[in-house]
Amino acid sequence: MVDRLKALENFVLLTLGAIDRPVSILHLEKEVFLLWNFHPDIHHYLNFVKHYKGPYSEEISKIIRNPFYLNNCWEYYPPPPSDELTGGYVELTDTGRQEYKKFYSEAKKRESLLPLLSGINMVREIYDKLSPEELLLLIYSTYPEYTEYSKIYNNIKRKRVSLAKNLLKVGLIDTERFEEITIDA
Repeated sequence: MVDRLKALENFVLLTLGAIDRPVSILHLEKEVFLLWNFHPDIHHYLNFVKHYKGPYSEEISKIIRNPFYLNNCWEYYPPPPSDELTGGYVELTDTGRQEYKKFYSEAKKRESLLPLLSGINMVREIYDKLSPEELLLLIYSTYPEYTEYSKIYNNIKRKRVSLAKNLLKVGLIDTERFEEITIDA
């Protein structure tokens, strides 16, 4: 349990530090979910369940709010009352930036971690640019099983054409993916 928790906190640190800017909890969680799907080695560190905003990890939620090993490495900011999607924001502190640099330089020395490090950077670079609704549209259209308990899926589904047009316009999806997402609209 201890090694698992420490590894998960370090994984969150790597994810937050890949692009040093505040990230919504929704983005962080969904980006980790995407990495979790593409890197099976991560599966034994955390779990995702169907939830009212799609894939949800209780481990990530707990670690962001109450880290055990990496205290003072990031700060969580709750969302304003009008914000029902993001779950708040998290960003690295100065201590976190120093820890990230040390841990990243050690991780780069391990060849087995290089694909994961590249994946983290790529996912943060691409998906951080999306609005919460655009991100959820891509998650729901790629992993439809996670719509089951979603309280916001119907709203996203109603907006899918305009959301998909935005994604197409900025080049994050192609026309084939656009058609897949907007079928029956």
